[in-house]
Amino acid sequence: MYKKSLTPGILGIILCSTLLQSCSTFNRIYSEDDIVFSSKRFELKYYVKDRDRRSPLVYFTQSIVKEINSSNEVSYSVYDVLYLTESSFKLDEKALLIIDNGAYPMAIDKIEFENVKSISENTTDVPTSDSTSVSVITGYSENNRKLTRFVYEIPVSVIGRIKEADRFSMRYYAGPSMITVKPKKRSIKKVKELIDKT
Repeated sequence: MYKKSLTPGILGIILCSTLLQSCSTFNRIYSEDDIVFSSKRFELKYYVKDRDRRSPLVYFTQSIVKEINSSNEVSYSVYDVLYLTESSFKLDEKALLIIDNGAYPMAIDKIEFENVKSISENTTDVPTSDSTSVSVITGYSENNRKLTRFVYEIPVSVIGRIKEADRFSMRYYAGPSMITVKPKKRSIKKVKELIDKT
């Protein structure tokens, strides 16, 4: 009897998480025609949350735009965004792709640095005389992050290596920290799917 009542709850949680994932803009490939440049565009965006406590990286997103122009020439533009801890050193102006065991330095077209500050309220519930409670602001917390944006193109020859690879990662350096971003298998599958789009 207990198992029967538990099953609909578990199914509900699985259904909700599936619906949320399907509504997300991440790990989906969008296509559209760009009439300005007479090209076809495919865009994929995915994210990686770093779980290494020694790493200054908090969060990473990457957007890859594949463009096919009227002459059937293909290009891959990449837009990386790295959120680092407040105490992190500034990122070096370099990004490398590591495909299987080979390192491929990317020629950076643009890099932007920004400090991002967010303030949140600290609250506590205070009991009242009628046995209810009131939420009272007890202070504020300040959260600072270092934000870095990279823009570069992946050469078609390197794209061919990604397509054949079992895995790949991105490498960045910040002071003494070596930051390696490892996309999940689902994201790698989507990158390969993007490469095959025509």
